[in-house]
Amino acid sequence: MTEYDAWKYLHILMFVFWVGTDMGVFISARKSTDPKLSFPTRVLLLHMALRIELLPRVMWKAALPFGVMLSANLGLIDIGPVELALVWIFSLAWWGVSMAGAWHYDKPVGHRLARITNWVTGAVGLALIGLALSSGLNHGPFAADAPWLLWKIGLYGAINLLVVLMIVVFDPLGAAFARLATEGSSPEIEQIISSTMNRSTVVIWSTYALILIVGFIGTVKIPG
Repeated sequence: MTEYDAWKYLHILMFVFWVGTDMGVFISARKSTDPKLSFPTRVLLLHMALRIELLPRVMWKAALPFGVMLSANLGLIDIGPVELALVWIFSLAWWGVSMAGAWHYDKPVGHRLARITNWVTGAVGLALIGLALSSGLNHGPFAADAPWLLWKIGLYGAINLLVVLMIVVFDPLGAAFARLATEGSSPEIEQIISSTMNRSTVVIWSTYALILIVGFIGTVKIPG
């Protein structure tokens, strides 16, 4: 097995555990909005969704260093050992802050870390789209004669932006469940919960679609 084969295998696992486990997150969160269930059951389902989400959160951030390693092995990026180490250091820091925020989602420190993660994720998305455009104009750092790679990078950047949008759209659900705990179920609260989940569903499935497209592009590698 070559080094490229090893990174390719990890890249495949990354996609499997990203989309596969995230479907569990979606199904659990969706079911938590069912007003026919008891409040403790709904909270348990939402808590399960947030805990399962830790795994796709890892995989989604692993896509950055794994992708860079694959590109380096294919000779499609001009990057030295120092720059490569910086990519890994940044990715691990990004992952660490994100995981800490997700684990302590119900505490003030978790809220602060989540805000930091959102800003970093948005910046990563914009930076990747910018790098894809820059490379397409022969300004590097990726090879301009591999348009499939540039599309993959740009779409991964777009996925990061969709993740931020999803978090923003999903945010009212927490406040609605807090009201549900103190006020009990009412048509107004249930409407907030259901409409929030419906809007989130559109963003979630759009994200899944982009992930599948990125996986297809990376597999087929259509030449320019």
